Amino acid sequence: MNSSEPQAVHFYEITYLGAVPDTRTVEASGVAAVIEHAGEHGMKILVRPHAPAQHEPDTRTGGQPS
Repeated sequence: MNSSEPQAVHFYEITYLGAVPDTRTVEASGVAAVIEHAGEHGMKILVRPHAPAQHEPDTRTGGQPS
């Protein structure tokens, strides 16, 4: 891979587990900081890989490519 090729950016879903759960999407490079911040403040979090939305077939054409 050379420097002109784009790098894939990976994302994670961070869910803060409180009375009202709050979910945010964070780049992989920021996950460690989120975990550290949560630990410093006694917060519980759930970290999951973020799955991009799946492309749904176009039902207007019967799901067939146009």
